[in-house]
Parts: sequence; C-alpha cells; structure tokens
Amino acid sequence: MNKIWENLLTFLALVYLTAFSYPAFVAEISITTQNGLEILQWSIWVLFALELVIGIWASSNKKFYLKSHLLEILSVALPFLRPLRLLRVVTFGALIIQKIAVGKQLAITVKVFLFSILIAYIAAVQITITERDVPTSNIKNFGDGLWWAVTTVTTVGYGDKFPTTSIGRILAVGLMLVGISLMGVITASVAAWFVKMSQDESEQR
Repeated sequence: MNKIWENLLTFLALVYLTAFSYPAFVAEISITTQNGLEILQWSIWVLFALELVIGIWASSNKKFYLKSHLLEILSVALPFLRPLRLLRVVTFGALIIQKIAVGKQLAITVKVFLFSILIAYIAAVQITITERDVPTSNIKNFGDGLWWAVTTVTTVGYGDKFPTTSIGRILAVGLMLVGISLMGVITASVAAWFVKMSQDESEQR
C-alpha cells in the first residue's frame, strides 16, 4: 500500500510540475486554462500537505520525523511565501532523491546534482513567466530563461541574460545562494572521491 501511495505521489508531482511549467512554454493562455492550472496545482499541494500531516500524526517519534522530513515540510510551508511560488515543487525533488540508493559518496553527489538540475529548471520556468512580457527584459522565452538559470546556478554568470523586475531579481539572489551551496557540495564530493581513490590505490601497493 505504501508503495502504491509513493508511486501516486510521484505521478502527482509530475502532473504538478507539468501544470507549473505550461505557462512558460505557451505565451498566450486563456483565463479558463489558467484557472484550471491553478486549481490543479493547489489540489495536488493539498494532497502533499495532507500526506505530511498524516505522517506526523502517525509517527511515534514526531521530533525525529520532523527532522528527517525537512524538505517536505518546506515544500508545504513555502507556497504561502509568494511570489516565489516555484518553491511549491520542491516536493518533486524530494521524491526523486528518496529513490536513490547507491554508494554514500556517490549518492550525495548524484542527489545534489539532480537537485541542481531541478532548481535550475524551476527557476527557468519562473523567470520566463515573470520576465517575458516586460518590455525592457531580455528573457523572452524558455530557452533564454534556461540559459540564465544554468549560468546562474553554476555561478558562471555570463551576464547576457539577466532579470529586470524586482521579482526576477529576488529569484536571482535565491538561485545564486543555492548555486554556491550546491556547487560547493558537488566540488567537495568529487574531491573526496578522488582522495578516496588515491588512498585505495596506496593501500593496494
């Protein structure tokens, strides 16, 4: 039963991500479609929130449960911190991360890498929606938004694409901070992996 529920949550997360992304790929959306997408996103969010509440209620060690499910808690709490509504889909990243079970060092690197990709994609969607209709903006489609997000999250920052609105700049600051942290973890994990390889080779000699 738990397996079925987890698969359902994964499917709903994919549906949520699709509904969230749709406006970035379609420039003109009718009011009816927009309302439908909003209802769909909030309905799925309610299910995730309900799942979290049930998990806390059913847990014998609620303190440990809260500590071990911080990502899920944030994904439920942050929707109210508009306009950064993109953070509602962090649950999707949590569900992916939970599926990974490989070597500890490699697992950390893969998890962070996948999370970086997810964050960059979400940021690309949101920046496209936010900046596209602004006359002074140079981010006019999802391709522009994705290029900006990738160069920002990797801390490269070419500067050819940049946000011009207040919301876009807030998003950029958040992505920069996340990017610095994630790239630091990836770099440290890769370095540790090389060190371990060198130590193993030395021990075999």
